[in-house]
Amino acid sequence: MGDKMKKIMFLVLVLSLFLISGCAEQTENEEDSSEPADVNVQGPDDNTGDDSDLTEPIEIVGEKEPESAEAAQLRETIADRKNKFAMTTSSIKIERRNQETLFFGIMNQRDEASDFTFEFSCYEAMHSAAKPETDIIFEYTDEIENLEKDIIEVFPLTIKLTEDAVPTQYKCRAVIGPENYATMAFGITVLNP
Repeated sequence: MGDKMKKIMFLVLVLSLFLISGCAEQTENEEDSSEPADVNVQGPDDNTGDDSDLTEPIEIVGEKEPESAEAAQLRETIADRKNKFAMTTSSIKIERRNQETLFFGIMNQRDEASDFTFEFSCYEAMHSAAKPETDIIFEYTDEIENLEKDIIEVFPLTIKLTEDAVPTQYKCRAVIGPENYATMAFGITVLNP
């Protein structure tokens, strides 16, 4: 019974790692490939037998929960194209007084582990009554320390529109430092609800 339980736990752990890594295509019991993002990582830790030492070496570093499908797709896009920086979209449409969460990611293409800073801002609008600096508020991780060479990190970016945001198009940019490591222009269109 003990060997059988060890084999079952090993299979559960391997399957969990496979699903979490985002490499799973579509398993026999799943109809939608987006389901692996909702995998319960805590399953193997519920072991009540003597085999609990099997779960010790398996630890997901840098992630507390499985990555969303959108974040995983962005990570693949950055890796495939070898981009330094990318966002899930460069054209965002949001209704006034609402918010939208998307993702941005960075790959360290320097020769050593490095620190990076992020700054998102809007600087111009098509309507003269708009105030790009204050109509749109960005919430995001503003720095990352000691990112290893060739490693990709993905973070959420929440875009909030103030009550005073004017329905128009805003020109915005992301600047990744230090030393202008990367920049990206993007647009936000504010819509009437």
